[in-house]
Amino acid sequence: MQQVNMDDHTVSFGAALRHHRRQQGLSLRQLAGLVAYSPGWLSKIENGMSTPTMQLARLCDRELAAEGVLAALAGSAADDPPPRLRPAQLPPSTAGFVGRERELEDLDALLAHSTETGLPLTVAIDGPAGVGKSALMIRWAGQVSGSFPGGVLYRDLRGSSPDAEPVRPTDVLADFLIALRVCPPAVPADLEQRAAMFRSLLAGLRMLVVLDNAADSRQVTPLLPGTAGCAAVVTSRRRLTGIAVRAGASKIPLGPMSPAESVALLCAVVGPDRVLAEADAARKLARHCAHLPLALRIAAERLATRPHRSLALLAEELDDEKGRLDLLADADDPHLALRAAFFGSYRDLDPEAARAFRLLGLHPDGRLEASVAAGLIGRPLGHTRRLLESLASVHLLEETGPDRYRLATLLRAYAAERAGDEEARVGADDPGPTAR
Repeated sequence: MQQVNMDDHTVSFGAALRHHRRQQGLSLRQLAGLVAYSPGWLSKIENGMSTPTMQLARLCDRELAAEGVLAALAGSAADDPPPRLRPAQLPPSTAGFVGRERELEDLDALLAHSTETGLPLTVAIDGPAGVGKSALMIRWAGQVSGSFPGGVLYRDLRGSSPDAEPVRPTDVLADFLIALRVCPPAVPADLEQRAAMFRSLLAGLRMLVVLDNAADSRQVTPLLPGTAGCAAVVTSRRRLTGIAVRAGASKIPLGPMSPAESVALLCAVVGPDRVLAEADAARKLARHCAHLPLALRIAAERLATRPHRSLALLAEELDDEKGRLDLLADADDPHLALRAAFFGSYRDLDPEAARAFRLLGLHPDGRLEASVAAGLIGRPLGHTRRLLESLASVHLLEETGPDRYRLATLLRAYAAERAGDEEARVGADDPGPTAR
């Protein structure tokens, strides 16, 4: 057997690793499966071609029952090893954040229960486009980040981005592993191995994983830590029943702000003196914005950059439902427009659900029973119920009671627009009767 040479770090570690691996009767591939590293990378380490990380050394110590020998050898690689970096990837909290006290208290209570019981915590915040899911999550994560000395990992999963495909979980895991100081060549190629390595590295740490804008539970599941002391919080426009079933995720549905919170948000952006001087107009403006934080912020910024324009004038301009979406847009950043936000949800509908959504936009007030919807859509009642449920599951429709639904004002305006666009498209494709 090759002797361990303490004067040559990589060779001595590689020889010791080979010795303990063979002593346990394991092949390189078997050991790679246990520690979630690629066999090729382990082979390079055994042959002195690469230097092990301390994380790998500890994993091999545990799996090979080496009693700390491998960790000691890895620790001798440098007289003064660099301190472990603490990931702090959370974006800044939204300026002028207001309200959501009940949801923040619910999140605090879930974290306290997880700490007391020693169980991992997963929370899913779901709600419609523009309702402030990301702002709430980032606000709370920033408040509790001190409870996670291991650090905070963050990724926008782009599940409902209007101009981008959802991020693959295998790519997210690669970024997370590198943030945890895994050398890029040591990152396994396989999704399951990356997930296993991620969970192994988080074992014994208190780490917060923040996953924004998830497409569905399949995208999220491999990214959950699942170990005591760690927590994951996820936002999505979809009801993530999959992680609720598989990972026991707690769910926090997020709806529009209250009228008082809406006015408080206008005060935070426009200024309290100006808003409170036109309190009635402010309340009307909030109603026209459907109490959605995104719409309220866009409207508030229009006022903030036009100090001589009254709230009453903007509220009057928003009286026109057909032109409302034009006013609730940002010329500087098209992604901030409500149309772009709604399109991110509409784009992922199957053709029949998209058709149903467009036709529901033609209803005069958006409050309808399933039987009325069946007449609009032109489908049997049972089939219509399934379509309505699919729209409600992505928050394009609100279920208000048994067989009763509501299409919010701004969504109804968007659905009607899409219906008009589709009618125009079909008309353009139809050459009409030909002359004989």
